[in-house]
Amino acid sequence: MSEETKHELNAVELQQTGEAIEKLSANPGAFRAAYEAFIAGDAAKFGAALGTVGIEDQCHWVCRFFCRKRCVGVCRKFCPKPATGEVNAEEILGFAKAVGSLFRDPGFAKRMCEIIRSGNVEAWNQEIERNKLQQYCYQLCIILCAECCQEHCQKVCPPLPLITRVGSIPITQINALGYGNGPSIPIGFVPPPNPLAGVGDHPFGGLVWLMGIFNMPTAKEYLVEVSSAPGGPYSPILVGPQGGYDQVPPQPPPPPFPELTVQPPFQQFRTRSQSGGVDPGWFQIDELTDSDGGRLTTGEKTLLMWPTSAPDGVYYLRLRVRDGATTRVSSPQVVRLDNTGPFPLPRPIITLQLQKPDGTRSPLKCAKVRKGDGVIVVTVQAYDPNMSQIAVTARGNSGLSVPIVSTTSVPLSETYNGDITNQGYVVPTEFLWDPWSDPNIVPCCYLIYVEVWDRTILNNSWSGGHGNAGWEAINIVI
Repeated sequence: MSEETKHELNAVELQQTGEAIEKLSANPGAFRAAYEAFIAGDAAKFGAALGTVGIEDQCHWVCRFFCRKRCVGVCRKFCPKPATGEVNAEEILGFAKAVGSLFRDPGFAKRMCEIIRSGNVEAWNQEIERNKLQQYCYQLCIILCAECCQEHCQKVCPPLPLITRVGSIPITQINALGYGNGPSIPIGFVPPPNPLAGVGDHPFGGLVWLMGIFNMPTAKEYLVEVSSAPGGPYSPILVGPQGGYDQVPPQPPPPPFPELTVQPPFQQFRTRSQSGGVDPGWFQIDELTDSDGGRLTTGEKTLLMWPTSAPDGVYYLRLRVRDGATTRVSSPQVVRLDNTGPFPLPRPIITLQLQKPDGTRSPLKCAKVRKGDGVIVVTVQAYDPNMSQIAVTARGNSGLSVPIVSTTSVPLSETYNGDITNQGYVVPTEFLWDPWSDPNIVPCCYLIYVEVWDRTILNNSWSGGHGNAGWEAINIVI
C-alpha cells in the first residue's frame, strides 16, 4: 500500500468518526445513553442509542472515540505526575526493557485491563510499584488502555454485516479510492496487478456481482443500498429477479439394473425478487438459492447483480440486514464505477500530415509518400480517466504491425504504469515519425492505428476493459 493510500485511509477514518460523533452530540440524550451503555458494555443499548440518531452503522467509530477520550482521563487519574523527560531512543529503550517480559504475561495484561475498567487507583499503584514502573506510569497506562478498550469495543460493537466482494474482487483488495486489484475470486476473472502492462487499479462497470455476510443469526431480510457520499443519503439498489440454482436430490435409478445405473444429480433454476411498495429492495434470506450461498444466515452469500450505469465516479455501498425487531447496517464500502469511454467519442482521433524539408505541411489521407519527401506528423488524441494502455501502430498486410516511435525515440504506445493520473493523450499531441528509418517498415499500404483501453473490470472480469480505435491510411514507398 502506498503512503498516499495510507493517508487517504486515515482521512476516511477521521471523517467518518467526525460525522458520527457530530450527529450523536447533537442529541445530548442519545449521547449520554450511548456513553452509559459503553461503560456498561451493553451492546444492545449502545446500538439502540446510536440508532436514535441514525448512526448504528458507525458503532466502531463512536466506540473508538469514547475509548481514546476516556483513556486520557483514566491515565491522568492513575498517573497525575507524568514523566516530563524527552521521549527519545534511550528512553524508549528503557521502557522496552522494563515492560517486554510483562507484555508476554497474559495474566499481567488481564489484571491491568480489569484495573483500568474499574478505575481502581490503589490497585494500579500497587502494580506499578511492584514492577518498578513509576517512570513509565503514564505511557504504560495509555498503551494498555488502548489495547483493553479495543477488546471492549469488540464486545460493544459485535461484527456488522459486511460486503465481502465487489465484481469478484475481495474488499481487502479495494483501496480508499475505490479501485480494485486482482487476483480475483474465483481465480482467472481478474489477474494480479501488473501496472507496467496496464493491469491494476481497476474501476468496475457493467453488471457487478456483490457478495456479503450477514453477521446476524436471526436475520430474515437484507437490502443493498448505494450513495454518492459515505454519510448518505442512501437509496436501495433495485434490480430485476435474481436467478440461481438449487441442488435437487437424485431420483432412484430405474429398473431392471439398479446396480449398474447411476442417476446423476441435477439442478433446478429458481428466481427470487425484491420487495416493492413503500419499503422496496428487500430480499428474503430463506429464498436464497444453493448457488447463492444457501438459506442459512451463516456464510458468504451472493447478494445481487448490480446493473451499474453512468455517471462514472465514486460510490458507497452498504448492506442492511433485519430480523423484524432489529436492523443492522454495514460500514460503507467504496467502489469506483466506469461505464463510459475511452475518449474522445465516437472514437480516438489520429491525423497524418507530411512535413516537407522546408517546414510546410500538407494532409495525408490514403496518400503515397516517398523517402525524401519529408517526415510524417502523427497527431493523436486518445484518453480515459482510468486509462490502461494506448497503442499507436502501423499495420500492413500479412499481419505486419509495427509500433510507431518518434524521431526523438519516444514510443507513442504507453501504459498507465501505476500512475492513476495518467489519462493518455487528453489533448491532440503531435509526434514526428520517419518510417524510412525503421527497418521493420517495408513498402506497403498501412493503416495507422491509435487504440486505447481502460482498466475497468466489466461484468466481473478484466480482459482489457472498454476499448476504442481510430485510424488513417497511408502508402509508404521507397
